[in-house]
Amino acid sequence: MSVRVTHVVHDLHGGGFESLIATMAGRLAGTPVALSVISLSGREGRVGAAVRPLLDQYHVLQPGSSWSMLVPVALTRAIRATRADVVHLHSGVWYKGALAARRAGVGGVVYTEHGREHSDPRLMRLLDRVASRRTDFVVAVSDRLAGYLAGAVGVRPDAIVTIRNGVDTDRFAPGAAPDALRRALGIPDGALVVGSIGRLAPVKAYERLIEAVARLRAMDVGRPVRGVIWGDGDQRPALEAKVRESGLVDIVHLPGWTETPVLAHRLLDVFALTSHSEGTSVSLLESLACGAAPVVMDVGANADILGPELAGQVVPAGDVAGFVAVLAATLRDPERRRCAAQAGRASVVARYSFDAMMAAYRRLYEDLAARGRGVERRAAL
Repeated sequence: MSVRVTHVVHDLHGGGFESLIATMAGRLAGTPVALSVISLSGREGRVGAAVRPLLDQYHVLQPGSSWSMLVPVALTRAIRATRADVVHLHSGVWYKGALAARRAGVGGVVYTEHGREHSDPRLMRLLDRVASRRTDFVVAVSDRLAGYLAGAVGVRPDAIVTIRNGVDTDRFAPGAAPDALRRALGIPDGALVVGSIGRLAPVKAYERLIEAVARLRAMDVGRPVRGVIWGDGDQRPALEAKVRESGLVDIVHLPGWTETPVLAHRLLDVFALTSHSEGTSVSLLESLACGAAPVVMDVGANADILGPELAGQVVPAGDVAGFVAVLAATLRDPERRRCAAQAGRASVVARYSFDAMMAAYRRLYEDLAARGRGVERRAAL
């Protein structure tokens, strides 16, 4: 069944769900599902530039005035230009996107919530509740997030579908990181590497990871420790300042955006996630698939991803001291790291495959397109 799907995003510069859209575009190229993207940030973005050749259409709209929330003229026109059967909205564009999709006459609207800080202002929750009435399916990437959408936001439970994020476990697989990468980062032979990959945004709380590495200096874990945080974002100057103030310039590295996330994940002995909030972290899934041992805070779907076998690698949210203790214990014990790495990859392979995620979304698209065409046929009679 041929379906035209238009994704509406705030930006396609870099991040977890942006990489999912790029992978989806690659998988759907040449299939009966034609994919278009509309970005509202005013820039093409790194991911956008890479994925553009795979898309049917790619529209980059300049940020609108506050009035565009109520009268989204440019977005409505762009959606009409893509001739969408289904519009797929993502975090940050729900209210405006749903209104524009309905004004454009699109029969099917899907929204995916990728994660929240769970401190949403009341007005934002009200706007989301209104947007949900214009949305056929609201996708949560974890059961925990589904509960929040129903309980705190007020989305109708019958409209909520849980579709876990997934990763390509053939591409993201264990292997050795090249020596050239270690040398480029100044990581000495024999050093243990703790790190993360993600947007350098306040919600990721990477200052906690920097603090954790600083505390590890006073602890004997058997080998030198180095920290690496890949990514870009508004928090980069503040994080670089914290590294300097903590005397960690030779210990913690912020190399920026990476075009080779598989190699970055393979460099890590421990993948660390200290976020205030998560949905289902794509970066965590990728790192587990590559064979890194995890240490995470209990936010979003982190504990569910690791499962009961790795409960000891999950620390209460915000507990930096507890995080350091688990991190140190993991670094000291090669067998603990090996077992955690094996269990983590097994969990991702069994429950978070990209194929399963893609199949679930495709079923939604085809169902909504069929409904819309049925309405059109009845209207023509």
